[in-house]
Amino acid sequence: MGKPFKGELNKLPETIRWAELQDVTRLARFLFVENKQTPLVCIGSGGSLSACHYAVQLYQQRNGVLAQAMTPLQLMYSGRDVLRSCKLLFLSASGKNKDILNAIKYGVKYNETGMMSLTLRKNNPTEEFLERHPKVLRWCKDIPSEKDGFLATNSLIATFTLLWKAAEYTSLEFQLSGTFSKNYEFDLANIQNFVVMYGAAGEPVAWDIESKLTEAALGSALLSDYRNFGHGRHHWFAKKGENSGIIALVTPVERELAYKTIDCLPKEVPVIVLETKLETPAASIDLLLKAFQFVNDLGEARGIDPGKPGVPGYGRLLYNLDYFKLTNRILPAEKTLDVAVRRKLDPAGMENTLLWVHYREACLRFVKQLNKGKFTAVAFDYDGTLSASDHTSRFANELCDEIRDALMPLLENGARIVVATGRGQSVSKSFKASFDSKYYPQIKIGYYNGACLLPLGDEAKLEEWKNRPFDSELQALNDELQKRLPKDYIKYELSPRSQQLSIEEVQSASDSEVLYATCREIIWDKQMKGIRVWRSSHSMDIVVYCEVSKLRVIEDPENTLCIGDYGTVEGNDYELLTSKYSLSVDRVSKNAECCWNIAPSGMKGLDATLFYISRMKASEGKITCKFSV
Repeated sequence: MGKPFKGELNKLPETIRWAELQDVTRLARFLFVENKQTPLVCIGSGGSLSACHYAVQLYQQRNGVLAQAMTPLQLMYSGRDVLRSCKLLFLSASGKNKDILNAIKYGVKYNETGMMSLTLRKNNPTEEFLERHPKVLRWCKDIPSEKDGFLATNSLIATFTLLWKAAEYTSLEFQLSGTFSKNYEFDLANIQNFVVMYGAAGEPVAWDIESKLTEAALGSALLSDYRNFGHGRHHWFAKKGENSGIIALVTPVERELAYKTIDCLPKEVPVIVLETKLETPAASIDLLLKAFQFVNDLGEARGIDPGKPGVPGYGRLLYNLDYFKLTNRILPAEKTLDVAVRRKLDPAGMENTLLWVHYREACLRFVKQLNKGKFTAVAFDYDGTLSASDHTSRFANELCDEIRDALMPLLENGARIVVATGRGQSVSKSFKASFDSKYYPQIKIGYYNGACLLPLGDEAKLEEWKNRPFDSELQALNDELQKRLPKDYIKYELSPRSQQLSIEEVQSASDSEVLYATCREIIWDKQMKGIRVWRSSHSMDIVVYCEVSKLRVIEDPENTLCIGDYGTVEGNDYELLTSKYSLSVDRVSKNAECCWNIAPSGMKGLDATLFYISRMKASEGKITCKFSV
């Protein structure tokens, strides 16, 4: 089993060049654009765990948010709240080990924040499983070096390079610094135990050294940063120093600290310095290459080829251990009722038992009330509810097939559909492309957050509405916003539409926060009484409050079921979801009487919309529901 390690090392330059040429836009958006203020957990086993530590390092440096590398089992032990509330990135070269598949299954079951998988072999089991779960983003290409030997080499350097490129650092075309020499001052064969010390960019490489030394039986490794080594770790050399040594990973950032630390040690302690002249995260890649060379040298000294060290039979048994059913004790099944209450209260709210019981009983009453209703119409939000929030979906010319097919039985059986959207004619074009004209009388669209409610096919009147004079308070906010936040410094587009001012094309979540806060401050500072800011999944709308409301699309409140995605108080679906018959496919308000998300755990957005529609039955213009929690 395996391949000669030297042969694997010879392919590394080609692998780096291949990785540099790949399109990593999807990976970059997941890590550094979408929900980038949300904590990240990066999951991997064996060699991939080193890449997880590198992803964590990049995420923390770029986003200023904590991230954590975990093994699949650690992820399961972390609990449902972590699975649900953190972004999850799964790294696996082959995409076929049982551990990563088990972790992904739990991610699919619980996560509601964002998931992505990165694999390096097409048609692998992870890819095949995720074909059935489109909510999980995927990046998968065939690496030209093909399968690694026993140790992760080319797949690991490829993953590091892809992550580095996603973080948008400059080209990796550098001359590798030549500070690492193969001329050791001692016999490597005599060193059995290594303490690997690291600083700024060395931790991911330290993990890889530990992995390779252990997996190929080349030695044992203890990891420590330079200062934690001073807290007792040094004592090993006083008692067990005769066959022990240090591997020091050094970048310019901690160079002085590294050598001061080394100078404190007895001169007889063997020290191997792997040093890079680079300071950026590319330093980790440079150090990783040097670590590969060291592992090769250590293997030669031991008479072991690290790429094919020989594997005992029980090793295969351990690797292929089928244990998924045993994990039910770690994460037992959770009732939808409890999931719904968690969404209302967040984990902190669980501490108040009386409050928990209050919401639990309210949810049961809500579902009972919903199942008793006989609805003649369903009022939907559009973006995030009927259309996915990503850039491609927002500019699609029609509804996705799954949503269209789900809505068709409602229309065929005489029910009405109302859409409340912050958009204009793009929504009517989408519906016209998706449904036959005979259904147009059953469909109404409340454009620009309900300001203009029209039957599908009556778009000419929308143009008349748009040509009405622009509201004076909105104009004042428009002017003041551009004074406070000039477009030279922050990118955004302003779209004035009579009684609505939309802010679109914002580049990042942090920029969006600045714009939202500034708009609210302007409204307060200027005492603008008639306008309000609403947030959606992709934009902000400032509206003339007395004239614009998604509630205006509800012509018969007692017989209309409302479904949206942004039910929190700042969201543009907040008002719509104050209806007593209202469901959210994502964010919810604290109101115990409405705006419940009763989709199963791990389900949000379009998946939740489809789940809700699947529980509806239309007959002779009436819709009944059959929900359970």
